[in-house]
Amino acid sequence: MPSFDVNTDEVIRLSNRLEKLHRSALPIAVRGTLNDAAFEAKQKHVEKTFDKQFTIRKSNFIRSHTIVNKSINTFNINQMVSEMGVIKGKSSAGDELDKQEFGGTVSNRSFIPMDTARASKSHTKLVSKKFYLKNIKGKRRQMFKNQEFIKAAFKVGINGYVLFNNVLFQVKKLVKRGRNTLFIKLNPLYSFKKGRSINLKRSPFIEPAGLLAAKNMGNLFAKNAQRQINKYFK
Repeated sequence: MPSFDVNTDEVIRLSNRLEKLHRSALPIAVRGTLNDAAFEAKQKHVEKTFDKQFTIRKSNFIRSHTIVNKSINTFNINQMVSEMGVIKGKSSAGDELDKQEFGGTVSNRSFIPMDTARASKSHTKLVSKKFYLKNIKGKRRQMFKNQEFIKAAFKVGINGYVLFNNVLFQVKKLVKRGRNTLFIKLNPLYSFKKGRSINLKRSPFIEPAGLLAAKNMGNLFAKNAQRQINKYFK
C-alpha cells in the first residue's frame, strides 16, 4: 500500500491534538487509517482496476483471491504496515496474478483453451467443467497421420478425445457407410504445444487500487482521529 502523507494542514492539526490527548491516541488513529485504506482498496477499488485490465470470466474471482493483512498492534508508527494483495496457493490462476501485476513468464502451458471449450463458446466465459483437462486426462491419443487419426477417432468414439495437429479435439459425431465413406465431426478444445511458456506483459491492478485508496487517506485519518477524540471526551 502507498505511504500515508502526514504533511497536510488538517493532518498536522489533528495529529497535534491527538498527541495532547494520550500517547496512544495518534498511533491508534494512524494504524486504523492504514487498515481502513487496505480494506478500501480491496472492497471498493481492486475489482474495478482488475476489470480494466482483464476479461472477467468469474464475477467474484479477484475478490476471492485477494486479502488484507492488517498492521501489527504497536504504538511505533514506523513499524505500521497494512497490505492488500493476492492470496497465493488458492488456485493456479490466482498464483499467476503476481506475474500479471509485474510481468513475467508462465511455464508449462502446453494446453490453452479455445473459445469452443468455454461455456456458451464465449471468450468471456469459463472453460466448461466437462472440458477441464483433469476430466479428460488419459483419454487423449496423439496421432500424426490422417489414417491413424481416423482410426483413433473411431476407437475413442463419440465424446472421446484425440490430439492431432497440435489441437485437442472432442469427437462429436461418427458415421461410417460402406468401406470408404466416413464422416467425422470434431469440436476443437485446446491448442497444444508441449512445454510451452507464455510471456505476460505488466498489467497492474493491485498498485492502482492502492493509489485510489491513498487519495482518501486524509478522510480516513480524520474519521479515525475523531474516533479517538470522542473516546476521551465522552
